[in-house]
Amino acid sequence: MSKNNGFRQGMQVAFRLGTELTVATFIGAILGYGVDRLFGVRPWGLAVGVILGGAAGSLNVYRAAMLLTEEEQNTENDDNNS
Repeated sequence: MSKNNGFRQGMQVAFRLGTELTVATFIGAILGYGVDRLFGVRPWGLAVGVILGGAAGSLNVYRAAMLLTEEEQNTENDDNNS
């Protein structure tokens, strides 16, 4: 049962991190498309938006992964101190 629980937690983390990256890239693309439509600079707004969205998504994934790692280390330290 514990093995299945660990698998589920791993899938939840993977889904969360994948969603963070995908949504940030998608939002960057939408904003870039809006800049294209507003200023008529096709395709540069979309290209820059996708790149910035991907960078922002990568930063969010990194922060979330570091937070999860920190929480895991704190849990391990608490278990060792008990």
